[in-house]
Amino acid sequence: MDRIAPDPFFRGLLPAASWPDGSRLPATANSKLPADTVRAGRIAAGVHLAFTGTASALELEVGVAGPTTVPAPTAPAAFVASTAGVPSVRTPVPSASGTLRVVLPERDAGQVVRVYLPEPVEVRIESVTAVGGEIAPVSRGPLVVAYGDSITQGWSVSEPGLAWPALVGEELGAEVVNLGFAGSARGELPAADAVADSGAAAVVVAWGTNAWSSLPTDAGQIAERMRIFLTAIRQGLPEVPVVVVSPIVRPDAEDTPNRFGATLVALRDAIEAAVRRFVGTTGDRRITLVPGLDLVPAGQLVDGIHPGDAGHATFAAGVAPLLAAGLGLTVPAAGR
Repeated sequence: MDRIAPDPFFRGLLPAASWPDGSRLPATANSKLPADTVRAGRIAAGVHLAFTGTASALELEVGVAGPTTVPAPTAPAAFVASTAGVPSVRTPVPSASGTLRVVLPERDAGQVVRVYLPEPVEVRIESVTAVGGEIAPVSRGPLVVAYGDSITQGWSVSEPGLAWPALVGEELGAEVVNLGFAGSARGELPAADAVADSGAAAVVVAWGTNAWSSLPTDAGQIAERMRIFLTAIRQGLPEVPVVVVSPIVRPDAEDTPNRFGATLVALRDAIEAAVRRFVGTTGDRRITLVPGLDLVPAGQLVDGIHPGDAGHATFAAGVAPLLAAGLGLTVPAAGR
């Protein structure tokens, strides 16, 4: 059994980012973004190893650091190995750096296995050794970048592969980079530039809730921020399909003014109006708006803010067909 470098197996990272650097964001963005976004970027949301082959387990040389700041409260402190049609296998994060054996699900050799990195703890993977067989990296599908807040990051699914960006990737055979940042993601320009520089084939933008609460603003500012965000994306990605999802329902915020007098209804309306105005002004028909209010039912929110597994599946179902149409792909029929 030979140790091999993990780089060919990593998925869920921007071309300019590297997990040995410990962030989903490139260094140029980290040097300009607010500290809470930089800290959230150190969470391995959507970052995983993807491969096919006959191996029954992997031996990983892992470096274990401290806890992350804002992982989803439901995120397991474990490596989660998953493949379609069978239960996933969890391997707890060790207390110290060293060799860790990750058991893989039973499956056919051609099935794709994804080993998601733990989100509550910072880890590095220094090498990979296949046990009981061989592994090979999977081919890369079209690159989709999803920018958003804690909902995009994966709050509050039971496993990382059930977050809406991961579900969309599986549905479309795409490689989705999760740029969800819990407690932040307020449409900052450096984040837009990171998306614009990604070379993505498609983009999803889903932010706004934290502009009501964690760093509040008003309707005028959020509309202008969305205009700048879309302008920056188009400077780097002039032709790709962009899906913009306004904030999903949040019962406690809908009609409650923040410190600047803006309700979430007002912020959502401002985002949607800004997108429509941008499309009308520029003639950009590759931008699609998804009004978020009715996208995920309130009953699928586990804490009044974040969707659970069912809510993320509903979110993905609302986004995947639009991305598929923009990319010229076919969404498999339900019940496939």
